[in-house]
Amino acid sequence: MANRTKRKILNISLPPELYKEVEKLSKEQAKAKGEFVREVIRQYVAADRRWKQIRLWGEESAQRLEIKDQGDVESIIEQYRREQGP
Repeated sequence: MANRTKRKILNISLPPELYKEVEKLSKEQAKAKGEFVREVIRQYVAADRRWKQIRLWGEESAQRLEIKDQGDVESIIEQYRREQGP
């Protein structure tokens, strides 16, 4: 019960089609609608966090490799392929 007191309530409205989809999927997964929606939000937050890390890594890599445009990327790929040989 201690965990419940720390929760916040979020009321949302959904279009009927989306609500039906939530009902269907939550039944298929044998979860209450609330738990299903919480899990979907957890997954979205985790994916968003991961994509932010990937974008940051990409930006840092581009700076380190002095990549300014698509042409630079293509040059790096061509050089790598030449080094690897047939």
